[in-house]
Amino acid sequence: MHQNTEKPHFHFSYLHDIKIHGIYYNSFKEYIEHYSFIKEDHSHDFYSFILFTKGNGRIKINDSDYPVRPQTISLIAPNQSHSLVGLDEMEGIILFFCQDFYVEEFSFIRLLNVFAYTSTIDQNLSTPCIDLSDKDFNSIISAFNSIQYEYESCTVPVNPAAIIRSFLNIILLKLSGLYEMKTGKSNKYDSIIIHSLSHLVDSYYIREQHIGFYASAFNIPERRLNDICHNHFNCSLKRILRNRLMQEARKLLLSSEFSVAEIAYKLNFEDNSYFNKVFKSNTGLTPKRFREIHRKLLP
Repeated sequence: MHQNTEKPHFHFSYLHDIKIHGIYYNSFKEYIEHYSFIKEDHSHDFYSFILFTKGNGRIKINDSDYPVRPQTISLIAPNQSHSLVGLDEMEGIILFFCQDFYVEEFSFIRLLNVFAYTSTIDQNLSTPCIDLSDKDFNSIISAFNSIQYEYESCTVPVNPAAIIRSFLNIILLKLSGLYEMKTGKSNKYDSIIIHSLSHLVDSYYIREQHIGFYASAFNIPERRLNDICHNHFNCSLKRILRNRLMQEARKLLLSSEFSVAEIAYKLNFEDNSYFNKVFKSNTGLTPKRFREIHRKLLP
């Protein structure tokens, strides 16, 4: 756990009963009983789904209260403050996952797009909680149940993480469609650009960190492309590119024996010291320290 001047901020490592690195699944009741200290206002560095199945209450997210009831799904993005006080009698499912877990196979931009709807940057569009219809609830809880089966069985030699990512991706796709219908925020032209941008970023983020390259690909001004990113993701394309680059850096630090200098070279940094500076500003740790700490967390 890391403390700031206001509210506790938790790293994924506070979860001591993780079965698969990068993702956590539990019933809401067991989670609250196991981690009772987490009920007070706090934030964390990973993505969260809470699917409520029984009871009625209110959840506080970013200083706003939202009603929750059976078939409500709550989405909480990294660094969003939230409180679980008063929800002891609620039942449901907790699903936490790290960005790196999902982006291992799927688009970071899709992840950003879904969780952007939870932001309070626009109160009219901010919707961290959705009441699901019977049809949507049955569809989404089916994906949750499939994740639970893979998470708890951990069958060898089958790779449960890859299967879980696929079901997680299904949930995100379904939620993306629900959000677009609910908010009316769908724009066909922008959606085409976002879809294509996702592929471009994944293909060129190492070689091309300049916005001009991506704007030229769509034959639109850089400002227009940045406006689209802000409208959909509440952040700039520069931040998206840097985040994707740092995700690859974290992956190489944990899954390879390359030196920090070799990783900096592979990621097209002009020198090792600049890579260290950028990485530390993004994670709060030097690459060497990140590798030391996080390798201990791997199963």
